[in-house]
Amino acid sequence: MRFVLLFALALATSAQAQDYPNRAIRMVMPFAPGGPTDIVARIVSERLGARLGQGVVTENRAGANGIIGTDHVAKSAPDGYTLLVAPTSHAINPSIYKKLPYDTLKDFASVAYLGASRGMVMVVGKDVAASTPQDFIALAKRQNTNYAAAGVGNFTHLAGEYFNMTAGTKVQAVQYKGAGPMVQALYGGEVQAAFLGPVQAIGLMKDGRLRPLAVTSLQRLPQLADVPTMAESGFPGYELDGGIQAAVYAPAKTPREIVLRLNREINALLAEPAVKERFDQLALENAGGPPEELDRQVAAKMQKYAAIVKAAGIEPE
Repeated sequence: MRFVLLFALALATSAQAQDYPNRAIRMVMPFAPGGPTDIVARIVSERLGARLGQGVVTENRAGANGIIGTDHVAKSAPDGYTLLVAPTSHAINPSIYKKLPYDTLKDFASVAYLGASRGMVMVVGKDVAASTPQDFIALAKRQNTNYAAAGVGNFTHLAGEYFNMTAGTKVQAVQYKGAGPMVQALYGGEVQAAFLGPVQAIGLMKDGRLRPLAVTSLQRLPQLADVPTMAESGFPGYELDGGIQAAVYAPAKTPREIVLRLNREINALLAEPAVKERFDQLALENAGGPPEELDRQVAAKMQKYAAIVKAAGIEPE
């Protein structure tokens, strides 16, 4: 009897996968609109919808450093119609929050690794009297200074604390609910500095209201060729990549056939010349690969970021 039930379940699952998709798909982005991952999510949603012949809608469910939207996906039906597109915070949160409402590894099926930022950009507001990281360090020693972060444990927070650890400064983090409010605070002079992904920084620096001091990658970014690296600015060996800029996950127990179908279509769209060009303009490494590559990246990043969180003593508010 048990064998018959399992066989019937397998047939139903196979039929579901063959019919997939037959309606619109929601791609949940657990942060406010306007941030780097949101930009990537919308590029991918548009092209994925075109390839699947169904609408793929990016839905922002912000709050609690991505936990609210992520938990919503974890508890959604594992049918391929509710997906999560998440940044590096997905791999950071387990090191900060002792009781997440979901298990980062067990409650999700990796679908596809979209892209990685080539580094971060340290920026200051136009009225801040600093043109180099060394200038900013000197300023921080003369007066109270702060930097903006898009939530406790967000990668913008880790980048700021990594700077403090390396430079021997105590620049205070000011937390905002997402990248949009964080940038507005920079524009308004509420904070002096921030670490932004190139995706975001390149567009925001065009009007002159933000000034770049350095990039955290070992090599200069082609899109910001005039901006020196931290290593060139007096910190030999300084390197902090931008982490997993965006990746797609499905609820655990989503049929493997559906996961692999989504993986194939996403890898195909990442190879499209227009998408590759757009990612390059945003200083993103085009990733892709099988779901197992995302598994590997998440496990490695979780270990790396846990060490930074511990050293910096970061705790949730």
